[in-house]
Amino acid sequence: MKLAREIERRLERLVDGASAAVFRGKMHPVDMADRLLRQADFVVTQGEAGPEIPNTWTLRINPSDLPPEIDAEELEQELTHAVSEFAADRGWRINGPIGVVVISDTAVPRGLTDCSGTSEPGPIAPWSQLVAASPPLVVEISDNRSILGRAMESDVVVAVPELSRKQAIIVRADQAVTITDLSSANGTHVNGALIGADPFPLVPGDTVTMGDIDFVFRPL
Repeated sequence: MKLAREIERRLERLVDGASAAVFRGKMHPVDMADRLLRQADFVVTQGEAGPEIPNTWTLRINPSDLPPEIDAEELEQELTHAVSEFAADRGWRINGPIGVVVISDTAVPRGLTDCSGTSEPGPIAPWSQLVAASPPLVVEISDNRSILGRAMESDVVVAVPELSRKQAIIVRADQAVTITDLSSANGTHVNGALIGADPFPLVPGDTVTMGDIDFVFRPL
């Protein structure tokens, strides 16, 4: 699995200026991220909205593998960013905010890591909105795979009688956004075109019609 170059650059900045000797027998942050993402890819499961992964991760490393010059808090922040970006690129549902904790553990053999993840549902910062002018309504899209509908168990609840309980699903993956109708009673339209069970591209400014309400798609 190859890390995106932008993620690699962020991780490399943690050790800018460190000599090669610092990493003799140590583990580089890029290698930590690579092992973490490989484990995430390994434990992907299929949920109602599609592939999903745990959102809270623990990375255990032998203390002899941890370069002492690295700020532990900054390392955890950058690994969290790496998992978040990778999940968005893959279109993995996360169900809660991503978090990574790095633990120094002598029980882990040198050169190896122990990666584990758990699911801890919680609020996620939105990455886009659907905005309606009449009636005035703003719904926020937070997860990488979000089901929209009038049912309270939907990820994005749109309390409009004309909508089905589960109307459509919006997916962010591979630097693109798509919307798919979930066999709704009154259908879902994008810029006036009726969409179906195949993912339909969604770009900023598109009008998504559900029931009799027009929403404008707006990334944040």
